[in-house]
Amino acid sequence: MLYGITKGKYNFKITPVPLSFSGLPSAFDGFRIVQISDMHAGSLDSVAAIERMVEMINGQSPDLVLFTGDLVNSDKDEVNPFIETMKKIKAPFGKFSVLGNHDYYGAPRNTTEDVSTAYWDDFNNKFQQMGFQLLNNENVKIEKDGKALRLLGVENWGHARYFPKKGNLDKALVNSSENDFCILMSHDPSHWDNKVLTHQRHIHLTLSGHTHGAQFGINIPGFKWSPIQYRYPRWNGLYEEKQQYLYVNRGFGYLAFPGRVGMWPEITVFELGVA
Repeated sequence: MLYGITKGKYNFKITPVPLSFSGLPSAFDGFRIVQISDMHAGSLDSVAAIERMVEMINGQSPDLVLFTGDLVNSDKDEVNPFIETMKKIKAPFGKFSVLGNHDYYGAPRNTTEDVSTAYWDDFNNKFQQMGFQLLNNENVKIEKDGKALRLLGVENWGHARYFPKKGNLDKALVNSSENDFCILMSHDPSHWDNKVLTHQRHIHLTLSGHTHGAQFGINIPGFKWSPIQYRYPRWNGLYEEKQQYLYVNRGFGYLAFPGRVGMWPEITVFELGVA
């Protein structure tokens, strides 16, 4: 526990995940995607540690970088000390993000529409300053050598009654086609079981975070355990069902317990291949 508080919370680990798909456009064979999640900037106490993480990300030469929510704990301004560092992440095909449940908690309630709009405009501007484009129930086309894949992003949708349910997969799919190869960013993995797998459209790969692996547990080849598994059946790593994949990233920040034990902060590196 002492190690987890002093060193483990910044013991960043790179997880390589090679994935092959029969429907992947040939131009994206070997395409590299880095996923990060759950920064929880209000908890972080070291800009230098995040600078080291950014260097590790850039060292993977990602084509695309995706952040799957919970930038802050409860207020948009928590990320201010880290904006210049996060701006240094490089990806030639772009950097994209979605919102997690904590990203809504600082929004003003019971106020005028102007005040609420100003808050969200400023929050969105912080993402832009870091070079990330927010996808709020929308999609973008990622094009390479005359081919394309479709990147979707939904707002937070959590199965628990007290989490925001703003995610709308139908809206995120507008202007996409049945033949598109689709990658979805959705913060809470419960969305996959409740909405994605039951949807008429085939979503090839969904990327989530949220669970942190409870920041405590065992994660070794052939065996993983954490108390979070009794609440979230999909809580860490890769899952496959109906020829669709879900990956749950452990996040790179921390919340409540100021450390990590066994469930080290994660940088996931996907290398796509044509099956």
